[in-house]
Amino acid sequence: MTGILASFTHGGSRLPWVSVALAAASLVLFAVFGGQPEAFIYDRELVANGEFWRLATGHFAHLDHQHLVMNAGALIALGFLYETSPHGGVRRLVWGCFVFSAGLISCALFFGDPKTQFYCGLSAILNALFVVTMIAMWRETRSRLWLFGLFLLAAKTGYEAMFGSVFSSGLEWPPHVGAHLTGIAAGILLVVFDLSEKTRRRLSRSYAGAARTE
Repeated sequence: MTGILASFTHGGSRLPWVSVALAAASLVLFAVFGGQPEAFIYDRELVANGEFWRLATGHFAHLDHQHLVMNAGALIALGFLYETSPHGGVRRLVWGCFVFSAGLISCALFFGDPKTQFYCGLSAILNALFVVTMIAMWRETRSRLWLFGLFLLAAKTGYEAMFGSVFSSGLEWPPHVGAHLTGIAAGILLVVFDLSEKTRRRLSRSYAGAARTE
């Protein structure tokens, strides 16, 4: 248990400034424009008419304060773990969890789900961040607690697919299960890419070391 608790600080005092900044962006957007801001939510018809920025800003817009607080809180909590982890970091958080997963989720919405007219919120991206964080923490601690976290995410997503929202039943728009599944898929792909890159680097070092000894 001590090892698990110690893993939350990763042996240092770094703070997840990028995660806090990204959460703050959502807070500012909500404070200035309110819930469901017409200029920033994903609106399929307007995206098709050239308002492509909505593919990015839709992830930071929220329906109401409940939606915002849940997502911003989850982002800061997961960001604290992943951004400061030796198996995570700022670069992976920004380029992987936000640029890659947000792009994949937006493409899935636009090209794969023509019936969805509107969408907003960080929850699908948070699913990607959750997956990579649980794996990063498991690699760091080898505690099954983090693998159990993955099971809980799968159970939650399955429940929502069959019965509706677990935590946000009062929201005007129901959770988009397809976007959530795409976020999970993005997280799995990021883990696979990371492990493949590490394997490639180890092989390169092995070949280089063997060449020097010949």
